[in-house]
Amino acid sequence: MALGTVPRFSIVVPCHASRAWLRPCLDSVLSQSFTDFEVIGVDDADPDGSGRILDEYAAADPRVRALHLDENIGLGLTRNAGLKECRGEYVLFLDADDVWLPGSLEAIATRIDDTNQPDIVMFDYERIFWDGRAVGSQRHDAFAREGAGVFTAAERPIFLTFLEVVWNKAYRRAFLTRHGFAFTSGFYEDAPWTYSTMLTAERIATLDRIVVHYRQHRTGGNIHATSGRKQWDIFDQYDRVHAFIQSDPELAGWRRFAFDRSLDHIVAVLAKPERIDTDDRADFFHAAHAFAKRWKPEGYTADRTARGFKRWLLIHDDYATYSTLKLSARMLHVHSPRKRVGQILRRAKLDPNLAAYTAYWFKQYACNPRAIYEKAAELAPHLRGVWVVDNDHLSAIPEGVEYVVADSPAYQKLLSKAKYFVSNMNWPKDLDKREGQVHLQTQHGTPLKTMGTDLRNFPQAGEGLDLEELMREVDRWDFNLSSNRYSSEIWERTYPAYFEELEYGYPRNDRLLTATLDEVRAIRAGFGYDDSHLVILYAPTFRDGIDSVRLPTGLMDLGGTGLRLDPDQLADAAGERGRVLVRTHYSLSTAPESHSGKVLDVSRHPRVEDLMLAADVLVSDYSSITFDYANLDRPIMLHVEDQGFYNDRRGTYFDVTEFPPGVVARSADELFAALRNGTFATPEAAKHRHLYREKFCEFDDGQAAERVVRRVFLGETDVPAIVPLADRSPAPSAYFVHNG
Repeated sequence: MALGTVPRFSIVVPCHASRAWLRPCLDSVLSQSFTDFEVIGVDDADPDGSGRILDEYAAADPRVRALHLDENIGLGLTRNAGLKECRGEYVLFLDADDVWLPGSLEAIATRIDDTNQPDIVMFDYERIFWDGRAVGSQRHDAFAREGAGVFTAAERPIFLTFLEVVWNKAYRRAFLTRHGFAFTSGFYEDAPWTYSTMLTAERIATLDRIVVHYRQHRTGGNIHATSGRKQWDIFDQYDRVHAFIQSDPELAGWRRFAFDRSLDHIVAVLAKPERIDTDDRADFFHAAHAFAKRWKPEGYTADRTARGFKRWLLIHDDYATYSTLKLSARMLHVHSPRKRVGQILRRAKLDPNLAAYTAYWFKQYACNPRAIYEKAAELAPHLRGVWVVDNDHLSAIPEGVEYVVADSPAYQKLLSKAKYFVSNMNWPKDLDKREGQVHLQTQHGTPLKTMGTDLRNFPQAGEGLDLEELMREVDRWDFNLSSNRYSSEIWERTYPAYFEELEYGYPRNDRLLTATLDEVRAIRAGFGYDDSHLVILYAPTFRDGIDSVRLPTGLMDLGGTGLRLDPDQLADAAGERGRVLVRTHYSLSTAPESHSGKVLDVSRHPRVEDLMLAADVLVSDYSSITFDYANLDRPIMLHVEDQGFYNDRRGTYFDVTEFPPGVVARSADELFAALRNGTFATPEAAKHRHLYREKFCEFDDGQAAERVVRRVFLGETDVPAIVPLADRSPAPSAYFVHNG
């Protein structure tokens, strides 16, 4: 946007603790069909990286400006900071975790023109819950019934009975400037702003259209998840509302209306245990009585309704009756306790030095849990680590590693006594987490495929998905491991629960950063390869509904291999000294066919990190192995012939063809040609790989396991700092060292 140009709209997006939702928010604005706008994103000294995301969008789109505050000042004052930067004819506010529906700005602009530039245009919204449910605003029918033309609040007071928020309106900037409207500090800052702007506006119009999807966080969000004395701000904010009304004799008729509305809001907050702790409820109630005493209109009598009775209790400071009614209501909703296997055993005293480990649904001794287990033996030898494995996979456990068989009495005893639980998948749903137990979810890859709650949008991939059960399992997580901030955003959005994100890197990838050339050569020698062999690791993912199907207990094999390339042809394309290691997805059991001595099936090899170290080139598709392998800074090739099918069936978070780790081939012939002519190892391919590594290898520096052990097991918060990407020395490729 040219300097001095006045856009039609200025959109203020305040950001704090919102990184998981900020991208969808900004995307919903930037993808609007109406394009004459500016976005002022205000970073309220956000510690979680929202400011970095704003900078990223500002660099990519001139309509976006990022404003960074030096200290956290709260939502209201953050909006003020953005408001000062606005140049548009109309100002809109959008919270960083909400989104606009397509076509919304165009509809607002049209309505402004049709109503001859009103002071305020008010529009509708829906609440969007974590499981995808959409619930309309309670009074949405008022738009069609009473929203015609232009009016004042006095003429149509129903529009002041909506939720007191700022983000369901467009404000004429000249109107805001003329009256000097500004937000106040503290919680519930929307109330003074809403009353003062709506009661001052001489011309209000409405738009009968759902514009905002107002996100309802499962874990609460900002004010909803905050308990303590900050909730007392509601009294200060409504003091301002009543003071504003009393300051103007022409607003005297609004005193009773505002009084009832403020008491209703206070009662609603009082009823929410996530906001008002049980021990604070009486204190809050008495403060509410003092508020009511300050502002009760002369001659006021409460309505003879349930709502009016609650107001009456506040006015008369009758906490005894309120608390009795509250207790009675709670007793009516007491649920019977669920019986569980091993319930008596789980009364045993926890062993503070006992940790339970498992990987891939009790089938492997592998991945991040293995790396953490081995590092714990070094740094925390007082801990006793015990692995859980099912009866069909006992051979996966190496000699000397203590284990129990899943569902055995020893397993039940382990669950009852272990303090720590480490896994790269969810433990079975019947595991009753005890107080004092600590769960670490390590994950087992960077998410390209859609995950968690997002699977509800892909019926075939998410077949049998029970979101409520999934959330009960996720609620057990105390820590969740992430290898980059991209992943953190997705984990926090798709697994909405109260866990601490450990941005430490993946422990299984430590080996990729610490292995020596001699170790690489030794691994290759185990497969019969020397430095002269160009070794290709072919590791495709599975296709939902074709190769396997997702069940609550994990992935069920359907008999596919996931292979979309002929391994023998792949080996031939690599030349006379070309060799191929084929690694099918861990959920698949069918062995790939090969007719060449150049191809080796390593699908059951116990350690994928060693396969990556052995390989000079990776060939894959949508598998998360590409993110891990990128740590080695070796060539990567993607075969995406069925990208359209895969996106429809499973979905991806970004288009790998737009942001690839190397060469992208849309057919087998194209991939084979890139191998033959050396395109896979050109500087252009290396440039793509470098950008990929910067984004996705952010925390993998060879010290991830140590960070985890120190933080989770030893309780240390001062863990080794992340080594910058430029200072890391990945394990070298034997072939490329040999060939200069």
